[in-house]
Amino acid sequence: MISIIVVILPTFFTKGVSRVTVNQEIDLSLILNDKNDEKDVKILFFGYSGCTDICTPRMLAIDEFYKTLDTKIKERIGVEFLDISAPFDKELPNEFAKFFNEEFKGIYLSLDKVRDYTKPFSVYFSKSLTDELEYDHTSHIYLVKRNGTKKELRYIYNSYPYDFEQLTIDIKELLDERK
Repeated sequence: MISIIVVILPTFFTKGVSRVTVNQEIDLSLILNDKNDEKDVKILFFGYSGCTDICTPRMLAIDEFYKTLDTKIKERIGVEFLDISAPFDKELPNEFAKFFNEEFKGIYLSLDKVRDYTKPFSVYFSKSLTDELEYDHTSHIYLVKRNGTKKELRYIYNSYPYDFEQLTIDIKELLDERK
């Protein structure tokens, strides 16, 4: 009985501890890289195209959150979906991201880039033991800020359902830093 309580308690009391502050500079060219991209902050999500168990509900939740943001905030933030599966079709990650919202961007990671991009974010992923077409992976949201020519990983939101109230506060704070 005690072991059941230990497993259940963390899920009830994650509010307030579901965000980790990182403040780590990252040097990854595919994130915040578009020359025409004026975005100051990006919400990142790592997953794989076609994932129905983890990615689809999380991306739907991110889309619902994104729709609630003020237009002025949306002008300065973006959402990027990074595909950990290195699909054969390089357009698949972008199509998957845009399925949820036309403003979202999907990023194809080649096999040699997957580890380079997942390591700084401590993204866990592995082929599923029960289904060879599936991956087991983390479902965190990462908040990255452009700081001049540098990029900084500022926050990781690691509990689902995500604390979108805290995410909104953090986005506004990061955007105010840039003024």
